[in-house]
Amino acid sequence: MKRVGVTGAAGFIGSHLCDRLLAEGCEVVGIDDMSYGSLGNLASCINDPNFTFEVLDCRRRREVKRAFTGCDAIAHLAAKKIPRYEGALSTLEVNVAGANAVFGVALSLGAELVITSTSDVYGNATPPFAEDGEIVLGPPTSRRWAYATSKLYDEHLALALAEERDLQVTILRLFNCYGPRNHLSWWGGPVVTFIEALLDGQSMDIHGDGLQTRTFTYVEDTVDGIYRALVTPESRSEVVNVGGTETVSMIELAQRIQDQMGMSLPLRASFTPYEALPGNYQDVRERVPDTSKAQRLLGFEARIGLDEGLQQTIAWHENQRVSEGVALL
Repeated sequence: MKRVGVTGAAGFIGSHLCDRLLAEGCEVVGIDDMSYGSLGNLASCINDPNFTFEVLDCRRRREVKRAFTGCDAIAHLAAKKIPRYEGALSTLEVNVAGANAVFGVALSLGAELVITSTSDVYGNATPPFAEDGEIVLGPPTSRRWAYATSKLYDEHLALALAEERDLQVTILRLFNCYGPRNHLSWWGGPVVTFIEALLDGQSMDIHGDGLQTRTFTYVEDTVDGIYRALVTPESRSEVVNVGGTETVSMIELAQRIQDQMGMSLPLRASFTPYEALPGNYQDVRERVPDTSKAQRLLGFEARIGLDEGLQQTIAWHENQRVSEGVALL
């Protein structure tokens, strides 16, 4: 790769990917509509002569093609996540229209393409989740499944274009990425909300009984998986899980974050029943990846354990408070 286009470049994962690509000697063109991104995330690369950035909605195909002209590879990360409180229509429209536009750009430029999907597409399948295994999504009457549905459609469209129009695409299903630069709201996921709650002197809000399990992946590992896919032509037309292998319950995650922050027991958490959440909310009970394909095809293996990753993430959250002049509890 010489010149790489990145959508969602000012976001959490996107900004880390830009750092990695620049470190690997690539010229990087980043775009982001700034709905959730931040120029602060790009502080380490904004002045790099090999980096250019433009505020741009990835759905604007003609403008994206202009921005990415000369790119021999594209990483499509821009997306909207689970519409927990509202915005199912926006999630569906942005994710489907954005992917469709970027797919067209990649075809017209003859560029290699890696797109990020989500472990959420597995729904409540039986773990460990394998790429060619079953998918068990909930009903459309539950708003939370709009995200998974939009991403699953993107996957079908990508593979159909690969088969019928020779789109050179790899699909990565990411498993609960966390780390520095994540959005400081529920959008950033449970690690963010738990840390921020404790820093605010509040209790961590755990949905349901807290026994649902997740596999968390530090952002450096996630980005390594994306980079490896970009430079591995053998991964085209494949779907690949990118995630860690250490699985914890939400209660255990809360306990480990509290421990890492030096706060004594009892657990500073409250439990919100699913019935109290809006949109007929449904949860995934177990989310565990089969990562053998990533190891075999990409040589990928997550290397940063949860405790080490949490330590670095908590330090970043605390530094954000210090830089903003907010007293730490």
